[in-house]
Amino acid sequence: MLKILILEDERPQLDKLAAFLERYRGEVPDFEYHLEAYGSGLDFLNAYQCDADLIFLDIRVPDMLGMDVVRRVRQMDEAVMIVFVTSLTQYAVDGYSVRAFDYILKPVCYASFSAKLERALRMLSHRKQEQMLELRAKSGVRRVPADSVIYVETAARHDLLFHTGGETIRQWGTLSQYEEQLRQAHFARPCSSFLVNLKYVRGVKRDTVILGGTEIEIPLSRAKRKDFLAALAQYKGGSA
Repeated sequence: MLKILILEDERPQLDKLAAFLERYRGEVPDFEYHLEAYGSGLDFLNAYQCDADLIFLDIRVPDMLGMDVVRRVRQMDEAVMIVFVTSLTQYAVDGYSVRAFDYILKPVCYASFSAKLERALRMLSHRKQEQMLELRAKSGVRRVPADSVIYVETAARHDLLFHTGGETIRQWGTLSQYEEQLRQAHFARPCSSFLVNLKYVRGVKRDTVILGGTEIEIPLSRAKRKDFLAALAQYKGGSA
């Protein structure tokens, strides 16, 4: 069952979106969802649990700009799918800077809503196969796709650093714990202090692993070399 959130301060608009969801469920029997609706950006953020699948969000709510709400959401949750509902096309375009999935222009009609919803559901179906990480950092719980993590390294005081394309997230734990958890996501350990996403490996030297995008070189130890190269060959060969 999908969890869908609506942030919309105008009650008639909120009721319309809720009615459209029910209408779609009547047309597509296997579409099951739980809906939570909010009329305030602050109420929405205070209640957010990093477990939603899809958000329909008005870009303008009285207490704060919808873009600010989404930026706060993205600090906690990189995975949730966001669809803006707006009468202002310039805000809809700006939404892509916070990785909004799509937008719907007001006044919302069912044909447009159902088409966007169907497209979102296809993407969500694909995403369900992806592994997600819930990182309990000091700033709170973060939900991050494992595929977006380039590498993990040990830090001081039993902390780990999860490096994504845009940021580094500090999390308490051990590499051994995440090595087992991320095995199915094609991570491998080149040495005692690092765990690498094989998707981002661009080359291997005698004693280093080169990661694409960052061009970072990770140590490759003699003890881990054979197993790491075997895992990399299996991944590159597509047999994993």
